[in-house]
Amino acid sequence: MGAWLLRGVKRFPGDPGNRYDLRIDDGVITNWCNAGRGDSNDAQVRDLDDHWILPAFVDSHLHLLYSLEHARQLDLSNLTPESIRSLLTPSDRVGDAATRVVGHGWKDPLGEQLRPDPRRFLDSILPDSAVFLWNSDHHRALVSSVALESAGIEPVGHSGVVTEQDAERVWASLGPPPQPDAAAASRWLLERGITAATTFDRGDSIECLRRENSEGQLGVRLRHGLPECQFLEILESGAGCHPEGGEDSSFAMPWIKIFLDGTLGSRTAWMKSEYDDDPNNFGVVRRTAETLEKTARLAAEHGWALAIHAIGDAAVAEANRWIHFTRELRGSDLPDRIEHFQCFDPADLAAIRQAGSIASMQPCHLFQDRKIIESRWGSRAAHALAMNSIDEAGIPIVMGSDAPIESADPWLDIDAAVRRLDRDGEGNSFYPQQRVSFEKAFGWRTAAAAFANMLPSGWGTLEPGSVADLQIIGADDPSQVRCVADAKLIDVFSLGQWRLGDREDR
Repeated sequence: MGAWLLRGVKRFPGDPGNRYDLRIDDGVITNWCNAGRGDSNDAQVRDLDDHWILPAFVDSHLHLLYSLEHARQLDLSNLTPESIRSLLTPSDRVGDAATRVVGHGWKDPLGEQLRPDPRRFLDSILPDSAVFLWNSDHHRALVSSVALESAGIEPVGHSGVVTEQDAERVWASLGPPPQPDAAAASRWLLERGITAATTFDRGDSIECLRRENSEGQLGVRLRHGLPECQFLEILESGAGCHPEGGEDSSFAMPWIKIFLDGTLGSRTAWMKSEYDDDPNNFGVVRRTAETLEKTARLAAEHGWALAIHAIGDAAVAEANRWIHFTRELRGSDLPDRIEHFQCFDPADLAAIRQAGSIASMQPCHLFQDRKIIESRWGSRAAHALAMNSIDEAGIPIVMGSDAPIESADPWLDIDAAVRRLDRDGEGNSFYPQQRVSFEKAFGWRTAAAAFANMLPSGWGTLEPGSVADLQIIGADDPSQVRCVADAKLIDVFSLGQWRLGDREDR
């Protein structure tokens, strides 16, 4: 790895009036000193012209390899039915592209041509193709007859709308996606100042990332969740199934990922009381207590942490109950996380803190969900992505993007937590009492997220003795940055190397 001396830098967080020299040896920060006094012996020297050095970011929840596949799918965002028809109409598609047509991004309400039977609409355009169109939240899909048949579902009489487990069943039946490109996915992270990420992809993702990043060759520290169904299948086969890796590993897999409910957008988030705009609907409960107890006991026995998808207030309370149960059996402090934690009952916060659960949140979901939260959850909207209340309750928070559902830009995520405005930074702050300081939000993307993502001690601090995962930006004031373009990212250093030196826009 060698040694580096970085001259004339500003350190963030820190006083913009001070300049420093920073010494890095074999990928570890060894010394800060006043500018001009750094030790250059046996070191390569880089003059940084008063630029800021910041800790690199972690994305605590995304779908890494699927994000690249998502970018290759048809984008149906804000399209009319006629526009969808035009986009789907066969043109030059050949081979798999003609028989497997995948898109994403549609939102309620469906246009008249798609109601009440989207299947017929899709069949009228592509009668011989398996068409699968994800909703914007990826918990519902519109599917054609061929797609239903591929999953063993009788299409006659079916509307062509599938949700939750049925959507996943049809999706899985469509065959493998394009070959994953781990190098491109990792580069995609680095270009956003991200050097560590926790992904919850499925299928081949685990094998691909384990293999391709076995020695950190991708330049990022990758963490993965093991789907609950895969965990149980491995144990039922008689094979062993234990967590992989540790803090210093370039690939680690410490969690069993469990789905408890759905989403706000699909009205499948599990709530304690019915939806305001859908009487008698309490959402979807995806796991029974009996099956959860089995998984929790096995996870504790084999030394796993839990990462439980829970969006509704009932799901959040239930997720915490099973995390507490698992932690009591396991007897060790691992990063057990409630993924999303979008709505909570204030009466449950004390129990969540006492259990040791971590709130893994994505404030960037406010950009889209603020349009529907109040109509669906009514007064409970006051407890939606209410990060200030969660923080004041003493519950640890980490932040991520949930990409590709939202942008992977970490600065957008921070800005959503700090200002709670719309995507363009306009409008009124959504429940402004829930805003947090820039310093808090930045920490939940850096140092404060290290334990929750099983990263090396001191990660994200830039303190001597910590690993040198850092970014250099050209912005005048990091606290005023709203997106990665504003940051003017110059380079990223991770695992002992500069990562963006070949960028054409430098």
